[in-house]
Amino acid sequence: MLIENIMFLRERFPAIRNYFLQNSNEVNTERITALNAKTGVKTFHYESEKNKFMVHSMYDPVREAERIIAKHSEKIKEDTHVFFYGIGIGHHILKFQQLFPDNSYSIYEPVPEIFLAMTKHVSLDSLITKKTRNLYIDNHDQENVGYLEEFKMNNKNIHIIVLPSYENIIKDKLDHFNRKVKDVVQSRRTNLGTNANFQKLWVMNSLLNFKEVLNTPNLLRDVDGKQFAGKPAIIVSAGPSLAEDMEYLRYIKENSLAYLIAVGSAINSLIEYDVLPDAVATYDPGLKNHLVFKKMIEKKIDSIPMLFGSSVGYETLKKFNGPKVHFITSQDKTSNYFLDEQLDMNQDIIIDSPSIAVMTFQVLNKLGASHIIFAGQNLGYLYDRRYSEGIDYDFIQSEVSTQEMEKAVTTKDVYGNEIKTNLGFNNMRVGIESYAKLYEGYYINTTKGGALIEGVPFQPIEEVIEKHLIQPIEKTVWWDASNSYEQGKFDLQKDQLKQSINDFHEIMSQFEIVIKSMANKVKLRDKLSIENDFVQFDKLNAKLNRNVYYKNFLSLYVRVHVEYMTNELKLAIKEKDRLVRGDKIVRLFSNFIIQCLQGNKELEQLVHSSLGDMFVATHKEM
Repeated sequence: MLIENIMFLRERFPAIRNYFLQNSNEVNTERITALNAKTGVKTFHYESEKNKFMVHSMYDPVREAERIIAKHSEKIKEDTHVFFYGIGIGHHILKFQQLFPDNSYSIYEPVPEIFLAMTKHVSLDSLITKKTRNLYIDNHDQENVGYLEEFKMNNKNIHIIVLPSYENIIKDKLDHFNRKVKDVVQSRRTNLGTNANFQKLWVMNSLLNFKEVLNTPNLLRDVDGKQFAGKPAIIVSAGPSLAEDMEYLRYIKENSLAYLIAVGSAINSLIEYDVLPDAVATYDPGLKNHLVFKKMIEKKIDSIPMLFGSSVGYETLKKFNGPKVHFITSQDKTSNYFLDEQLDMNQDIIIDSPSIAVMTFQVLNKLGASHIIFAGQNLGYLYDRRYSEGIDYDFIQSEVSTQEMEKAVTTKDVYGNEIKTNLGFNNMRVGIESYAKLYEGYYINTTKGGALIEGVPFQPIEEVIEKHLIQPIEKTVWWDASNSYEQGKFDLQKDQLKQSINDFHEIMSQFEIVIKSMANKVKLRDKLSIENDFVQFDKLNAKLNRNVYYKNFLSLYVRVHVEYMTNELKLAIKEKDRLVRGDKIVRLFSNFIIQCLQGNKELEQLVHSSLGDMFVATHKEM
C-alpha cells in the first residue's frame, strides 16, 4: 500500500486501515497481477480457484471506462446518487468524476484483495473526493452490510454501476447483493407509501378512539387468560378458498371445537353462509374500514364482540353497536403516551403489521392458544379472485383485473406449485412467518391452494378436525370484563402535553431566528461566526426531539417529512465546508418548519377537541 494511502485511510477510514493492518495474512493479493495494457495504462488480472479474469480491458482500460459510464449516462440526472459496485483499479470512477463532477457517489468493493492491490498503484485521494459519500470494503470472511443503510435512508435516486468483470469474478456475491438491495428498496417504498397514506389517520384515530380504549376491556390485560389459554383458535381470513371450507367451519362452530375469529372481510362471507364467528377482529386505519362491517351492522348482528386495534378507523367504532374489546397497537401513540407506566411494552403492545391476520396471530400467541389455525389465508390469487364468495365492495373488486394479473409475482403454494400473488400478500406471508419463528407455537394452515407459509405447515381442515379438534371447549361471555386503567393518573400527563404544545411554538420561533441568522451569514460568507448558529441549531433540534408533543404526536402526523428531513440532515452535517453546510440546513429546515406548522394547525385543534372532551367525561365519571 502506498504510504500516502496509509495516511489517507488512517485519517478518513481508520476502520478499513485497521482491518488490512490486522488481517494482512488473510487478504491474499497473490491472485492479482498488475499488468500494463496495450495503451500503457495499468490493468489487473484476477485468478480465482477455477478461472482467470481480466478486471479491466487488456487493450484500452480508459476507453472501456468511457463505454461503461456512457452506458449509464442517461440514467444519471442532476440529483442522482451513484453507487459503484467494484473498484478494480478505478478507471470507470475517474471517468465518472470527469463527466459528472457535481454528482455524489459511494464505492463498494466486495473483494478486499482487489482493493488492497489497487492501493499499491493508485492514490486514494483521486478516487475518493468531496463528492464521495461512503466507502465500503468487505472483509475476507464477512460481508459489509453497511451499504444497505444507504438504500434505506437515501432520499435521492440511487443508480448502481457494476464493474462488468465482477459479473464473472463474483457472480454469486453480486446476485446476493442485488437481491438484498431489491428487498430493501421494495421495503422502503412500501413503508413510504404506507406512511404517506396513513400517517395522519394513525394519529387522528388514536386520539378519537381513546375514549373507547378507556371504556372497553383490554384483551391482553382485562380478559381472563384462562378463556383462551390451551384452547384452539382459528383465524378465518377472506381468501377465495374460504368458501370450500365453510361447512367444516360450521361443524367446528356448532360443536364448540375451537374459537372462530373472523379477520377483516371474512365476516361477510361467514354471514352469507350463516356461520357466525366467536369474534371479529379489525385494525385498518383507513376511512373506508367501517364498510367492511356494513352487512353486519345492517343485519343488526350485535352479539359478536369486536376485537379492535386502538388505531383502527374511528368510524368503525362509532357505527358498531356490539361489545368491543381492544388491544393497543404500536401505531397508537396516544394510548402509549397516557398509559405508558401502566403498559407492559413487551406483552401489551401489538406490533403494527401488514394485515389484521398477522395482528390477530400475535394476539392469540400472547393469549396462549394451544393451536392457532389459519383458514382462507390464501395470500395469493385463486380462481382470479382476491376475496371469497359473499364478499363484494363498491371500492375494491373481489375479482382480480387483467392488469393486476400482468403485474403479479409468483410464489409457491402448499402443494409446491407456483401461484400468482402480489407484494402486499407477500408481505403478509413474511409477517406470519416472522411471528411463527418468534413464538414457536403449534400452527396449522388449512388453506387449500394457498401460499406456502414457512413454520405453518399445511393440513386440510378435515384432517385437523379429525386429529386435533377432538374435544369441545368451554366458551363463556369472556368479553364482559372491566377496564383496569387508572384514569386518575392522566391529569399530570395532560398538563405536560399542554405545556409542551406551548414549548413547541417557542422552539419553532427560535428555529426561525437561527435559520434567518444562518442564511444571512451564508450570504455574507461569514465562515467564522456561522459556527455559533450551528451550535444553537443543534441545541434546538435536540430540544425539539425531546418535546413531548412533537415526539408523541406531531412528528408522527408528518412522519414522511420527518424521515426526509432526518436523512438529509445526516448528510448535511457531514459537509466540511461551513457555508455549504449552512446553506443546506437553511434550505432543508425552512421547508421543514413550514411542514411542521401546517401539520400542527390541524393536529393541535384535534388534540384539544378530542382530549378535552375525554377529560371532561373522565372527571364526571370519577
